[in-house]
Amino acid sequence: MSIYLFSRPIHSGKTTALLHWCRNRSGIAGIAMPDIDGSRKILDLTSRTVFPVQCSEPGQSLEPLINIGKYHFYASAFEKANSILLEALEQEYDWLVIDEVGKLELEQKGFYPAVQKAVEQHLNNDQQANLLLTVRESLTQEVIRYFGIHHYTVVTDPEALPSPA
Repeated sequence: MSIYLFSRPIHSGKTTALLHWCRNRSGIAGIAMPDIDGSRKILDLTSRTVFPVQCSEPGQSLEPLINIGKYHFYASAFEKANSILLEALEQEYDWLVIDEVGKLELEQKGFYPAVQKAVEQHLNNDQQANLLLTVRESLTQEVIRYFGIHHYTVVTDPEALPSPA
C-alpha cells in the first residue's frame, strides 16, 4: 500500500493531531510518543499501553540511556517499542503508525530497526497496509533520502489521510 509522511514544524502539535485522527478508528497499529505530565511516553496504539521513555534524572539512572540534544531516553523503552512495531508488521491492520522518525533514526537509533523494516516491506509491496511516519518538517527530505523512500505522499494534516477501515 502507500507510504505517508505526516510533516509539520517542531512543536506544532503533530502527535496531538495524530492521536485525534487515531481516536475511534480501528485497524491502526503502531506507536506514538505523546508528552504526558511533562515527560515523553510511548503509547502502543493497539493495546493503548503507555510506558515511559524519557529519563528525567539521567545522573540517577542505572539503565542505559540514549541521548539526543537535551533529552535522555531509556534504551529499553526503544527496544520494547521496536518489538511492538516489528510484531505489528506480522499482523493484519490498515495503518502502521510510527511517531516519530527523526534524528535518532537517522543515527540508526530509536525506532530505526522498525522503520527500516517497515519501509523496506512497503517499498517491496510486501505489506497490505498503509505506513504513516510522523516527521518534523525540517527533516522530511533527509528522512526520505536516508530510508530510500519513493512513491510517498506528504501531508500536513492527518485528516487529509484516507480513512482507515
